[in-house]
Formats: sequence, C-alpha cells, structure tokens
Amino acid sequence: MAQFELLNSISSIVVKNPKFAIRNPKSALLIILLVSLALSHCGLSGINSWDSQVRGSDQMPDSIRHLVQKLATKSKKVGNNTGLAITYPYDGAVFPPEIAAPVIVWEDANAASNHWLIVVEFSSQRSPIYAISDEQGWAPDQSIWEAIKANSVRAPAKITVYGFDLQHSGNIIAKNSIRISTSKDRVDASIFYRQVQLPFKVGKKNFKKIKWRLGDISSYEKPPVVMENLPVCASCHLFSKDGSLISMEMNYKDDSGAHFITPVRENIALSAEDFISWNDFPKPELLPKTRGLFAKISPSGKYMVSTVHEISYAALTNNFAFCQLFFPTYGVLAWYSVDNREFHLLAGADDYDFVQTDPSWSWDEKYIVFARSTTKNEYHEDITNIRTHIEDADIHELNEKFPIQFDLYRIPFNQGKGGTPEPLKGASHNSMSNYFPRFSPDGKWIVFTRSRTGIMLQPDSELFIIPAAGGEARRMRCNRELFNSWHSFSPNGKWMLFSSKANTPFTEIFLTHIDANGVDSTPVCLSLFSDDSYAANVPEFANLESGAIRKISISAHH
Repeated sequence: MAQFELLNSISSIVVKNPKFAIRNPKSALLIILLVSLALSHCGLSGINSWDSQVRGSDQMPDSIRHLVQKLATKSKKVGNNTGLAITYPYDGAVFPPEIAAPVIVWEDANAASNHWLIVVEFSSQRSPIYAISDEQGWAPDQSIWEAIKANSVRAPAKITVYGFDLQHSGNIIAKNSIRISTSKDRVDASIFYRQVQLPFKVGKKNFKKIKWRLGDISSYEKPPVVMENLPVCASCHLFSKDGSLISMEMNYKDDSGAHFITPVRENIALSAEDFISWNDFPKPELLPKTRGLFAKISPSGKYMVSTVHEISYAALTNNFAFCQLFFPTYGVLAWYSVDNREFHLLAGADDYDFVQTDPSWSWDEKYIVFARSTTKNEYHEDITNIRTHIEDADIHELNEKFPIQFDLYRIPFNQGKGGTPEPLKGASHNSMSNYFPRFSPDGKWIVFTRSRTGIMLQPDSELFIIPAAGGEARRMRCNRELFNSWHSFSPNGKWMLFSSKANTPFTEIFLTHIDANGVDSTPVCLSLFSDDSYAANVPEFANLESGAIRKISISAHH
C-alpha cells in the first residue's frame, strides 16, 4: 500500500510540474518505477515541496523531516559558493505583490550532486518552506508562492539551495543562498509588447511572423496574442495616461508615415478613420517620405509629437543578437492636434543644422525632452537614394564606422508654441550618447538610456536616472550585463519595465521597483512573457485590466 501511495505521489509530481516534466509517458513511467525503488527507504519524491507550518494532510512526511534535519546538520560544515550558483531570482530582487511564481533556477557544477534541497526561511517566527528536486530548478506552486510573498514584505526571505548525494547517506556537496523581497506596491497595469523573430528581416512574410501580446503579471499562463499575421510593419506604440486610447506606428496602405489612434476596446478593427499620416506634413521634394519616427501620443491623448523630414541610416548586420544599426541623420520635430487634425513644426526643435528626434512628454504635457545631435548626412552614399544596407560586419565594427552621439534637450511645449531648447544636465555633453528619455508619472524623474554611440539596440546601453529638470545622473541598480533599454513607467509610478539581452540574444522583459527617492531595485524577469526564437521588445505599460484588448486587426474593407 505504501509503495502504491509513493507511485501516486511521484506521478502527481510529474503532472503538477510541467516545467520539469518528462514529455514521453513511457519514460515517465520508467522513471517513476526507478525512483520508487531507489527512494523507498525515505519516501523522497522527485520534485515536491512542503510548508512546515501547515498541519494535516499536506504536512511534511516524517521520513522527509528526518532527511531535512540530517541535511541541515551536515550543511553547517559546507560554505557557500562551492560550485553552486542560484542564477534566478537575482539576489536582492523585489517582486510585486500580485506577480505569479517564478522558477527558481541554479547551476551546480558538482557531478556528485544528484538531488537538491530548497529551504525558504523568514525573519519572523514563521516556519520554513522546504522543497526537494532532482532537477536544477523548482517552480513553487501558487499556494506556496503566496505564502513566500506574504512573509517577505517586512523583511527579505532567504532561499538556500543544497546540493546533496542521495546515494551516499545524503552528503551535502554544495550550497548557496539568495534573499528576495516583496513590495507592498502593486503594479496594477497590463503590459503590451511585441515579439520579433531573430535575426530581424524586412519583407511581408517576415512582418506576418510578428506577434503582439497583452500581458498580466499575475497570470500563470503566457500572455494572449492580440495581433498577428499583419502584412505590414508595425512598431512603436503608446497608450494615453488613462488607458482609453492606443496609438501605433503601422504602415497602413504602404504608407510609411501612417499611425493609428483609436479607442481601446476588446475587438479593434482598424479602418482608414483610425489613421493619420505624418506624410501629410509638407516636406521639401528632395527628402524621402517620413516614418513619423519615434512618434509619441501625449498623456491626455490630445496631441502627438514625432520626428519629421528625417533621413535615417539603417543597416542589417551579421550579428545575431544585434542584427541592425539604425539612427536618424537628419530631422526636426513636429506636433499634431488630434482634435483639429493639424500638423505644426515645434519651434525650438526645428533647427535643420541638427537632428532632433526621440521625443518624450512630461505627464502634465508642459515639457518635451528629445535627443539632439549634429547632422550626419555624410554617412549616406547618395542622399537622394536612401536604402537599408546589408553589411558583412557586426555591430561593433559598424559603430566604429558610423559613430553618432545624442544629447538630451528639454523644451516647453507651450500649447504647441515651443520655446528655447536647453541641454539637460546629466544627460548631455558627456562624451556619450543619451537617448530614449521617459518621465516618471509624478514628474520628479527622467530615466534615459546611455551608450557610447547610437540610439537603439546597443550592447553597452545602460539605464540612468536624473531629476526631471536635470542633475547628477545615477546609474540604475536594475541594469543587467548586456543591453538595457526601452523602459516604461507603470501608471502609478512604482514600477518600471525595461528590455535586456543579459540572459539570451532573444530580448527579455524585466521589472524593477522605484521608490519616492528614485532608487530602483534588483529586477525580476518576466519569463512567461518570452518565447523560444522570439525577442520580446518595445514593452509599454497600459492602464488596462487584463483582457481589455482581445484582438487588433485591419478591417477587411480597408
């Protein structure tokens, strides 16, 4: 009877832990039989967890309790970092209170380690949580994770992983620990983002592979796809502050300057009435058609601001992770009135001796911060024939060949009248390229991206924060080892999204907490927002409930 219960226990473990489950049913049965024979002396399951505070049917079996006590005694003789590293979560990570459970992952270089004990301890008198795994990873179930979060708000929880050899009296081989915390501040917003296959390629068949998802961090399922199979390119997008409007660059009817602005609803069927075109803004005949580059809707949804009259350098590289180099070499800013459907140059950001691009609104719409550089039209072989280059070179070689550095400037919007641009202290004239500014919702801070050169997709890009009026720049704690950019504040200003390639060439989305003093936390990775062979990019917070948008499509009668 005991053996039958053990088989049931192990089989339920395989089913309940799909992250580590064996995909072949015959293999699973064989493993169940082998494990039951090997571990019957202690009742140890392949992957399982116990909350030692729980009493009743879910409490830890006595055999497991004895094993844990034995391992705990032996672990005192083993120091940290003995070939075992917990790779996720990051030490010091701060989680939102509503987020779904992560997978705790470690790497154990010791061949003798064949099982791992995970112990979660709390600073209060609350009893620990235990788990045992025969894989180098553990996914807490929802009830366990809720207990961890609830007891790591006032003080961090300590997670220790012990590698041990079950076949030799449970000798401890290695151990390591991290600490994680849970914030009392909720995110209370959805995340809208794009997934692109790498390496990026242009063309209709490649555009159709792009997916758009609207994600909820509390869900244990992958975010649903709300837009796909588009025959045209679509890219930068933004929501109004209240979440009632969505805007997006989309090459509707092959118009590179097309941009839609439409009310948010469950099923969005786009038609001509939803689109404006930045190509309706008059231009000199010599200049190419505009893209409405880096266009941004204002927080109220009354205005848009964009680069116009732009000329851009674009190249596809031979580098998988950093497969393109792109930046404008010429351009000015223009704004658009949604109510009046009129375009105007923005005075103070209309100097044709410079390239002015990448604008961002303050949340009260009093200021616009933008990136400015001297023009670089000499990078083009023929100014009348602008094309995308195919380069047999990597991103580093192209950066050396085509350097460009941007400074951030601030200008009053002044209901469209503009004003005098002023360099933003801490983000200008620092022998670096400064770009992609975003205001915090309370108006106190600007977070921007900085790299040695360029304006997007740079390996050395990092996030910095300054006071909104300018000041000393502080490198943010959330930065990962490779490529940090495209950030977005939650509507309540407590959290910030950003993208990074620290773990994989396929860009992932990260989340960091920001306090009232602008101090950010060690981030968490939104792993459920990732897909094999797809980069998750251009993430934006949306002041929406999950399911607010279920489908975006182009009307069949367009």
